[in-house]
Order: sequence, then C-alpha cells, then structure tokens
Amino acid sequence: MLNQSRREGIVLAINAAEQLAHLPWEVLHDGSSFLVQKLPAVIPLRWVSLNSRKLEIDAAPQNRALNVLFMATSPLGIEPVLDFEAEEGRILKATARQPLSLTVEESGCLSELGYLVDDYGEGYFDVLHLTGHATFVDGEPRFYTETEIGEPYLASAEDIAKELQFRLPKLIFLSGCRTGQAGKSGAIPSMAEALLNLGVTAVLGWGQKVLDQEATTAAAALYQALSAGKTLTQAVALTYQELIKNKARDWHLFRLYAAETLPGELVTPVRTRGRKPAPPPTVATQFLDTAGTVKVPTRESFVGRRRQLQNCLRALKPPSEDIGVLIHGMGGLGKSSLAARLCDRLSEFQRLVWVGRVDEPSLVNKLAAALDSRELREALQDNREELKFRLRRVFRLLLDPTLAHPSQGREQPFLLVLDDFEVNLESRNDGYVLQPEAAEVLEALVWAIQDNYAPHRLIITCRYDFESSQLQYFYKQKMDSLRGADLQKKCNRLTAFGSESQVDEALQEQAQRLADGNPRLLEWLDKVLLNLESPQLALNRGEKNTVADILARLEADPVELREKVLAKELLKQIDQPMREMLSRGLVFELPVPREAFIAVCRGGFRDKLTGNTDNSEAKPALNNVDEYINRAIALGLLEVSPDESLRVPRILPLILPEDVENLHKQAANILYHIWLEEVDRMELRWIGNIPFLLNPPSDFYKISNNTLDGKIKEIHRLALIGQEKTIVVKTCSTIAKLWNHYNRWHDVVKICKETLVIAEDYCILYNLAVAEQFLGDIDQAIEHLKKSLELCSLEDKAVKASIIHALAYIKTSQGDFQEASLLYKQSLAIKESIGDVGEISVTWESLGTLKMFQGDIDEAIVLYHKALELENSNPISYTRKVKASILHNLANAYTQKEQLEKALYLLWQSMKLSEISGDFYYKGASLHELGRVCDMQGKVEDAIKFLYQSLELKKNEW
Repeated sequence: MLNQSRREGIVLAINAAEQLAHLPWEVLHDGSSFLVQKLPAVIPLRWVSLNSRKLEIDAAPQNRALNVLFMATSPLGIEPVLDFEAEEGRILKATARQPLSLTVEESGCLSELGYLVDDYGEGYFDVLHLTGHATFVDGEPRFYTETEIGEPYLASAEDIAKELQFRLPKLIFLSGCRTGQAGKSGAIPSMAEALLNLGVTAVLGWGQKVLDQEATTAAAALYQALSAGKTLTQAVALTYQELIKNKARDWHLFRLYAAETLPGELVTPVRTRGRKPAPPPTVATQFLDTAGTVKVPTRESFVGRRRQLQNCLRALKPPSEDIGVLIHGMGGLGKSSLAARLCDRLSEFQRLVWVGRVDEPSLVNKLAAALDSRELREALQDNREELKFRLRRVFRLLLDPTLAHPSQGREQPFLLVLDDFEVNLESRNDGYVLQPEAAEVLEALVWAIQDNYAPHRLIITCRYDFESSQLQYFYKQKMDSLRGADLQKKCNRLTAFGSESQVDEALQEQAQRLADGNPRLLEWLDKVLLNLESPQLALNRGEKNTVADILARLEADPVELREKVLAKELLKQIDQPMREMLSRGLVFELPVPREAFIAVCRGGFRDKLTGNTDNSEAKPALNNVDEYINRAIALGLLEVSPDESLRVPRILPLILPEDVENLHKQAANILYHIWLEEVDRMELRWIGNIPFLLNPPSDFYKISNNTLDGKIKEIHRLALIGQEKTIVVKTCSTIAKLWNHYNRWHDVVKICKETLVIAEDYCILYNLAVAEQFLGDIDQAIEHLKKSLELCSLEDKAVKASIIHALAYIKTSQGDFQEASLLYKQSLAIKESIGDVGEISVTWESLGTLKMFQGDIDEAIVLYHKALELENSNPISYTRKVKASILHNLANAYTQKEQLEKALYLLWQSMKLSEISGDFYYKGASLHELGRVCDMQGKVEDAIKFLYQSLELKKNEW
C-alpha cells in the first residue's frame, strides 16, 4: 500500500469490532521512520463500523472560524490538579494567525455543558474539548467531572452523550488519561469507542496515562491545523509529528476513533472569500491602569481562581436573580484579573469597562457609544430626564426589538464592569459608603435593570466591601492569596520562579515567603530576582544592591511591599481591638475555619484532649469578635478562602502577642479537634515487606492529598511551638504513618526527629525506624526499634507486635535467620493473644519468606498455605492486599520447584486481586513474574507482553 500511495496520505482503518483497537498501531515503522512521520503520513484510525459500510469522508467545511467548546474538569480533592489554563493558553497562542472561537464552560459539570450546547444550537460547535482526569471503575471507563458544587462525579460515555444528544459536534477530544484505552485486551470498549456507539462521529483520546504538558502540546498542534482548514487526518498527522519533534514520551498514545464517516475539513482556510472571522479572544485591553497600560493578564496567561469563577458565573447567569457581583479584597490579589476572565467567559454579553471614577457623564458617553441606533443614543443623552428613567427606556427598547428602530435589531445584553471602584467611596463609621455621584449611577443602573427584568449584568471590583442598599442584589466574592496548585501554576509562569530558573532556590523561597501568595507581589519580586527592578528602599539608602541584600531589607522592613498592595488610609482603619484580633489570628499560617479563628481571638476554650480549662477572660474589646471579623473582611484585612476559611495576610504591619507559647498551644488544640480526630485512628501495619495503612477514614482517598498533609503539618507546627506534647506526638504519628505509606521517608525522619526533641514516644520511634530502614540506615533503625520496644505500653500489644515484626524483617535481610525466626514467633504469639487474624496471616507469610531465604522451599510452601487459609477466612476489607502478597510469594516458591503452571495460576490470581484493590506495587510485581515464568516455559511473546505491561505500570504508577 505504501508503494502504491507514495504521493498521498493513507488512513489505516482498524475495525474495532475485531478487538484490535487496543493494539499500538501508531508505532508501525518501515525501518527508517514511524509511518505517522512519513510525508505524507499513514494515520491509524480505530473504526467502528456500525452497518458494515465502507468508510466515507464527510467534507463539508463551514465558511467561518473554527468553533471549539472547551471544558476542563477539576473536582475538589482530585489530584494532581492539571494545568488546564496552560492548555487553553497554548491553544489560543497556536491559533493566533488562524484564530478560532474558543468558548469555555467553566463549571466542569456535564449538566451545565448540556445547557450551554442547547443555548448555541445544533451545528454551532465543531469540536468539544474535554480535559481532565479519567480512569476505569470496575473495568468500565469513567471521566472525572464535577457536580454543581465541585464534588467529583465519575461520568460514563453515556452520561456525556446524553447531555450532548441532538447537538453532537463532529469531533470530541477526550484529553484525559486512558480515554482511548480498551479494557481487557480489547474486550471492553474504550470511552472513545463507547461514544461512537452512542452516535458521536469522531473521537480523539489517549491510550494510556499521558503527561500533562504533552496533552497540552497535542491540543495546540491539533487546533492550529484544524483552524487553518486542514482535514482531521492531516491535523492528526501534524500532531504526531509535533509530539515526536518535541521528544514527547507519550506521542504514540494519541488515538483517533471514527464511526461510519470520517470528518474531513471542518472549516475553510482563513482567506476564503466571505469567511466569517472569529471574535476577539479577550477583553483584557479594556482594563487599563492610570498609565494606560493593560493591568490584567491576557486570556493565555491567566491562572487559578476556579472556585471564584464558578461562583461568579453562577451569579451572573440564569436562573440566578442577582444582577451583579462585587469582587472585593486587598490590592494585588487579582480582582480586576478575575473580572476580565469573567468577561472572556461571558461572550454572549457586550462588555464595557469603566476604570476608576464613575459618574453620569462617563457612564452615558461610553454606553451611548456602544449603541448602534442614533435614536437610542439621543434618548440616553437627553439629560432633561433623570438618569434611571433614560436607562430604563433604552434597556426596554433593547429588550424588545419591535419597539426599537427597524435597523436596530436585538443587541447583545451589556456586561458593565466598574473596575477599581474604591475611588468612588468615602470612609464613614469604620467602613465605606458611596460618594453621591457614584451612588446615583449605581442606583439608576440597578433600578433600570430590575424594572425591565433586563438581562444586563454588573461586575464591580473594589478593595472594600461597602455599605449600599443596592448590594442586596449582588453576589459578593471575597478574594484570598494564591495557595497550593494555583500558586505553583503562577510561579511556573514567572521566569525567576519557574522550573528552569537560574535563581538560587533559597532566594526563590524567601521571595515567595515575602509575596505570601499575592500575585502582584510575586510579579514584582520576579523582576527583583532577575535584577530587572531595584526597590527604592535600597536605592535611597545607597546601600549594597544585590538580590540577597534587597530581599533581606524587604523582610526587615517591608514598607515598599505594603505600598504596592495596601492603601495608606486603610492602615488608619486598624484600631487597637482590630490590631489585637488580627495579631492573635497571625498564629495560623493556613486558612482556618471561622470557629477556630474566633476561639483563638477570644482566648478562652476547653481542652477536650486533657480536660483542662483555660479560664483566662477575653478582653472586653474582643467580646464582639464576629463583628470585628466582618469588618476586617469588608476592609480586605482578612483573606477568605472559597470554603470561608480565614487567614491574616502577612503583609500587614502586625506582630504576634507576647504570650506566644500559650497562643500556639490554644491554636493547636482547637485545630486538632476540628480537623484531625478521625484521621488519628489510622494504624500502620506490614503486608509482606510494605508498610500499609489499615482502617483509613472513609474518605481517606479523597483527603489524602496536600490539603490533609498541610493541615497535619500546621497543627504539628503549632503544637511544637506551644510545647503541647500530647498533640505533637499524635500529629507526628499520624503524618509519619501517611508518609511511610507513600514512601516519603526523608520527610518522616525530619518530623520524627523534631518531635523527639520535646517528647520521646514509642510510636514516633517505630515510625522513624520504618523510614530509616528503607533509607538504608539499618543500625539507626535497629536502635530506634529497640528503644521503641522498651518504651512501648504493655496495653498496646498490636504496636508491640509490629515493632518486633519490623525487627525480624531487618534480621532476615541481614541473614540472621535464627534471630529473625525467634522474633517472628514472639510477634506471632502476641497477635494470637489478641486474635488479630490479618496480622497472624502476615506473620505466617513472613515465616514462609524466611524459609525461602534458608532454601527450605517445601516448608515455605506449607507456611504460605497456612497464611492463605487464614486469609481466606478473614472478613476485613483490606484482606485482598494481604492475599495478593501471599499468592505472589507462594507462586515464587512453586517457580523455584519448576511447577510453572501452578505458579502461573497463582500469579494471575495475585495480579487480579491487586488490580481490584488498587495495589499497583504487587500488580506490577506479579506481571513481572508472569513474564519470567512464561520465558522459562519458552513462551517468549507472552513473556515480552507481561514484562512490557509491568514496565509501563511501574513507570506510570510507582
């Protein structure tokens, strides 16, 4: 075929019905290059032939710009958080010369996606781009989407097709891991294939796990080609070639599926006569500072604020009855940037932006300039009537085209943005109110929109929440500093903080600490680190001006940092009670629940852990903490997270009160009882030679991420400074169990040693020894295990048995089999005394492994069978992991005796149990052993298949 079609591209259509779709056709090679690299290329297509017809090309391009619907999904608690903003930005950058129309559904929710598609109608969108995490559940493909409140929802192909029915685009790109992967060697259709069976024409997906940056590269290359008017297969060919050129690890996992017909060109080339152009991609240029420069990020460079965006969009779209949103918070947090992002997302509106002072003439002039009808402009500018009546008349005529001039038609509704609105306020009674002219304008706008039930909406950005009866019709969005994944994304886009930065890491960390998550300060300090800007602080004093010196002076005297984000008059609002409250709240480094913040500021609480009572009275000025908190939020002196947690910004001129130790002790107690009582009950046990958490909390896999990690570390930090030994030990024990489970052994050693300085505890020593053992510090591990055993409570038999078991494992690895055997039997006796069936079976398994080391394979098999028999009777949910380990070791024993068929059977059982329980360690190990046994049998092809599967699993999961 290659010889016959050298001058034209080839589409190799593989019939998915024959269970061939799971094979890696993309790596076909002719000895000199991959076929997808050839000019022209050979493109593999997984074809679902529903009626056994010949594959046909559907070439009916639209004479307009490409319309792409983009939806990223990022549910709460699902990690890692993908950089979907970078994906959107790369698409826009790649298509700058052949612009497309990129409509974004920000909710990540399928029902909202369905509403949006219905709003635009059939045939409007050429492509749906769905980006996020995907997985398999009970062998069936699922895509992680969001509910209306951001919780995870595992959507099936049917869920997606149901929301798009009657409005299906020609192409769907499932930009998520394993969306193009068929299960069970092709027996279970991939999500891509399932969508074809539900009516979709063409789907792109990924055949295994894919790196985030490579998925982004693929999207940019694909849409650059499609928006230029190339056919789908040509665009896919160019995508492969771009990925290979960039040495992408996962290029061969990019997969195209189609049913019945294969789309050709989706749109015409850019210079086709009469072609409808794409709308401007962003309104960022309308947000200007006093110098006339753009002050907000372009659509390509915006990051974060997903929950704030979702909240505001819900308020600005039907069925919400709000007529606007007020975005308020400290300077530099990105209020204007969020407003610009909202404008870009609300493309159905005609956006108008006022920056700074707003009065009647400025409102009328800009609004009139946006009206096509001369009659409407004149009606608006006729100042013989009050402004609100003129606005009502114009809004009514815009709403009903039969009342307007025949040439007027029905226009887009207005989205009116009043940016930097604080200049329209004046202070009064410890707060802010509207100046008379601004009050008249806002009242007129709100009244005119409400009176007509008009679809126009308002966005106000302001440093402060202010007093106005009009705000009852507004949703209030508070701003906070960037944290977690959002902060990392922001830093990745700044030269000095990015992954390829040449700036010393210590200086980067110091600058990040100074910025405290404030985007404006991060951008300014990025220039300082690169020596592109020298603070006035250094220049005026005539001192040394190295980066290290500048940062040190800024840390000692951050006045210049404050000037960039704090208004001078704001600091005057901090009276003594407010200062005392904020100073006490400074004890927390993380955002904390309001109840915790209030408790620390009041000072009195009952210690539930020890039963002690702190009888210190709160000072009279702080009796109304709620009132002061609300006032601080309104002034932008307190950050409020999307979950309503509170945090004091470090940029404020505050210091901790004198009773530092007592304050930290109080804070540790309060947070421990709010956050961690359930998690503290986790137990660490051994399965084979792997430390494993038993009885995790019900939502462990949802919360076992940086959020939980950060909470435990925060409580431990507070307890350490407050010398609260009980909580120091409990939090250290909890986090050490987590980190040992996830192989974070260096972190375990660090936190355990910090804890042992103030509290010697056998659980801490045990967890420390577990980490030291895996780091190869065997002597220290043995010393700490012995010390742990010496201190262990007589009542805590389970931990004592685990300590002895860990010692026995070390002795086994050292070849001291006699001592190991004695220790295992001691551990076994304790476990039998408390009736712990699971742990008894684990010990029999370990004794079997000890016999394997000694060369007594027959005795090892007897012990493994004994362990297996016990495990088969164990009702506990984690038994699958234990059983998989026993089966794996038993198979190894039969392999040693060259009973290979029996070994294969046991390994297959072990692998399946590991797969069900999500244990990738033993699944990969069993696949490896399956390959080895097949090789011993001379089944070379099977051996290679299993070994490659093991290799891929280890690369992707370990």
